[in-house]
Amino acid sequence: MKKVIFVFLVLGFSTLWSQKMTKDKMIELEKKILKEAASYNDIGAYKTALFHLIALEGEHSTYKDTLAELYFRTGEYISLLPLIDELLSTQPENKRYLEMQATAYEKLGDQKKAIASLEKLFELMPGNAAVGYRLAWNQYLLKRIEEAYTTLISFKDQKFPADLVVRFPTTNNQFEQVPLKAAYYNLLGLVTYDLHNLDLAMKYFDEALKVYPDFSGAKQNKEAVKLMKAKLQSKKKGTANKNEEKSKPNQ
Repeated sequence: MKKVIFVFLVLGFSTLWSQKMTKDKMIELEKKILKEAASYNDIGAYKTALFHLIALEGEHSTYKDTLAELYFRTGEYISLLPLIDELLSTQPENKRYLEMQATAYEKLGDQKKAIASLEKLFELMPGNAAVGYRLAWNQYLLKRIEEAYTTLISFKDQKFPADLVVRFPTTNNQFEQVPLKAAYYNLLGLVTYDLHNLDLAMKYFDEALKVYPDFSGAKQNKEAVKLMKAKLQSKKKGTANKNEEKSKPNQ
């Protein structure tokens, strides 16, 4: 009887060891496939290997981070968002995850959720001009003008990295690469315009053009402010003339 029990114990441990080795070998194989797929730029095979590795490693697999980066790089934002939510549940202050989440919501046109992600990111990176600009831009798109103004002013004196640019559409479906600082002043001009301060808006559009003289968007915005000022001045003058006519004594 003791021999039978011993045999069963040996077989049990042997089976467990075999299963462990099999899993390790499978993980090793999938890592090799992952490496080969990357060398051939085979996104499909690379993604499949990632899924296999995540399944083998379990809930806390480090390859979930790699999968998130792949989704982000290939623009698969619908798939990215639930994965990012899962990753943020254990790392709520991970700046990279928040940045990817914000970008995904921006690309999908959900400015409200993009703002929520960018607000968290801006708290972790106070005064960061790139994050602050994105936050203010999304606030402006939702017509949260006062919030956008407060955001923009909060990092007005911070350093603007010279290598960062913002793409703006021009005519004929073309784009111009505008330095971040010029884009910042242009947005500040738009915001102050919506706050009905035309003189300040003009000043900020001029600042944008000092940074980047070829900025066609800022030029157009400046001309729009000029026209509005002229229209208001003409209207004011017309009202004054009417009041003057009314005040004249009858002949």
